[in-house]
Amino acid sequence: MQLYFRTQGKGPSLIILHGLFGSMDNWRSLVPKFAHQFQVTTVDLPNHGRSPHKKIFNYPALAKDLAHFMDQQGVGVAALLGHSLGGKVAMQCALDFPERIARLVVVDIAPRFYPPEHLFIFEALRELDLSVYGSRREVDRALASSLPNVALRQFLLMNLDKGKKGYRWRINLESLHQNYHAICAAVHGIELYSRPTLFVKGECSDYLQKSDEQEIKKLFPVAEVIAIPDTGHWVQADAPEAFTNVVLEFLDGRSASSSPSDLLD
Repeated sequence: MQLYFRTQGKGPSLIILHGLFGSMDNWRSLVPKFAHQFQVTTVDLPNHGRSPHKKIFNYPALAKDLAHFMDQQGVGVAALLGHSLGGKVAMQCALDFPERIARLVVVDIAPRFYPPEHLFIFEALRELDLSVYGSRREVDRALASSLPNVALRQFLLMNLDKGKKGYRWRINLESLHQNYHAICAAVHGIELYSRPTLFVKGECSDYLQKSDEQEIKKLFPVAEVIAIPDTGHWVQADAPEAFTNVVLEFLDGRSASSSPSDLLD
């Protein structure tokens, strides 16, 4: 499998992974900030963006896909940054291939099982007959009744492509739905990942909680957990400057807790 990717900058390798229903384009505005110091590679995970579709979609398989991608690109060791679903993939990769991951940054997700809270999104997208719509605005209007949150709809519509036969979803909606139990599953590892690790929490998000720190420390014993004020689950979008500063300090080897952000209390 050849994952779709984009590389920018020079220096040590930094690989960035997006979340569920997302793509590498979600990181476009922040990549130049990291590219001043790193060779930044953003990747479309399988079943997302422009990467190939696949039937098997679970964390061990995705970790192997990422390690294989590094082999293809001649990257021996890289720092790894992942948000939400991408954060779980990053954790699994660090646990399964610890010698390949120099530093790990996980954004607003824990290694535990999560309840299936995205089912309403799958239902809304799967019930839509895209063949009857002639514009993105029409698709947006059709989704409005089941998905009233405008920001959520705009995010999902980034996956809409128009071809000769009309609109289609770029994501592999059926495979993601069929594998949703695996997406919700916990991350497991036979070994620990004992290299520098940073968990970044959105202060207003409930994805990462105080009770998660015990499990985090079991798998990632030297992990730091910090919260960035006034941010939700999309920490990097809500406070891009604060987020970038925190991550760069950590990647540079400085303690992230010395930045103007708060530890979970």
